[in-house]
Amino acid sequence: MSKISVHVLQTLDLDSEMAISLEAPKGCVFAGGLTAECLNTTSELEAFSGEWREFFRRIGCQTPFLSVEWMASWWRHWGGKNRLFIVTVRQGSGRLVAIAPFYVRRSVFGPLGPRGLCFLAHKWVGSDHLNILIDPEYEQPAIQALLGFLAQRRAEWDYIELADGEEASPAFVRLCEGFQSIGMTQRVTHTETCPYTALPSSFETYLAGVGSNLRYNFRRRRRALEREGEFKFMVLRNQAELQERFGEFVRLHRLRFERQLKYSSFLAPHIQDFHADALKHMAANGMARLFLLQVNGKAVGALYGFSVGKTFSFYQTGIDPAWQRLSVGLVMMGCAIEEAIRTGHERFDFLRGDEAYKFQWAQDSRRAATHYFFDRRLRSQCAWPEVLAVRYLKQLARRSIAIVRGLLPQRNLDRFVNFVDASINRPSSD
Repeated sequence: MSKISVHVLQTLDLDSEMAISLEAPKGCVFAGGLTAECLNTTSELEAFSGEWREFFRRIGCQTPFLSVEWMASWWRHWGGKNRLFIVTVRQGSGRLVAIAPFYVRRSVFGPLGPRGLCFLAHKWVGSDHLNILIDPEYEQPAIQALLGFLAQRRAEWDYIELADGEEASPAFVRLCEGFQSIGMTQRVTHTETCPYTALPSSFETYLAGVGSNLRYNFRRRRRALEREGEFKFMVLRNQAELQERFGEFVRLHRLRFERQLKYSSFLAPHIQDFHADALKHMAANGMARLFLLQVNGKAVGALYGFSVGKTFSFYQTGIDPAWQRLSVGLVMMGCAIEEAIRTGHERFDFLRGDEAYKFQWAQDSRRAATHYFFDRRLRSQCAWPEVLAVRYLKQLARRSIAIVRGLLPQRNLDRFVNFVDASINRPSSD
């Protein structure tokens, strides 16, 4: 787990009434004839999903976690007592130019606690590169319209949390600058890096650019697996196949972590329910991929990821520990990159995490950070201590699993892990 450092970037000494000074014009009509409105119910989200999907494709978004398939699935599982707050910005003609996929999170202290305006899907499921979706031609006026709208609706939220934001995005930078410009205090928590690599036109060219040891080991280990029997690298993208074989991936993932005596939140019951739902919708729209590495008809390695545009996003793996001696994970990753190149991808994104194996394959990285914004209202000022307290308690709960692993019989350990999983990952409606 990476260390968290905090920097206060700006503090303005303003009266609470002036903490957000930007006023939204009456009727939510903004400069340039842009209009903004808010979707607050699940039925409104469902009705809007087709337009969201079309806009996602129109602007060329390549982040699977900003798709309506992913975010709507998350909302179905963790919406609970929270409130949907998706802001749409349109031209006067009705043409969609921006989506701010927010929700208002209920405080752990109930109705009297501070309410956070947060990105959808920012918790529990490893969503990276979160952002607003925006037509680049309307970036500046659309963000101004969004700021004005949020200022007008400030009675409905107390602070803003932009988790795992896409800091390389000009729109994300402009949005953060906008919140500061209207008098909000910003705090940034630095989290993990997100390694990635640009992909050339051929796998041999790619291999020529990695370290000689990695190149040698990949080829040697692949040949060793081929000598074990019938070697097969399978690519599953069909919805029926994905749903049928996804259980094999989960089994391999579980084996890997049980052998290492490590905790994987991916295996928590509520997380599994979410992925069963999300997989169905992601696969239906051609985004989900499951790679299986088989020897003599038996799956010994698996990799789950997403293909969106020219980017392949690697999400999770599963490895049979019995085959670890032949470096199945290394061969699995190399075959996945080879397949991504073969199918025309130009970037392989390893997503969050500074694990050493990622940097063997990756050539660059981006920073993932969470930005918080507070004003002078009392409940807004109370939000930061709550954020820190909740983070500490969750870290403590996860560490407790490692402590008790060697102390409890397996049956009691399973019950304890399930209890912690439910405490950390439960839907807010539970």
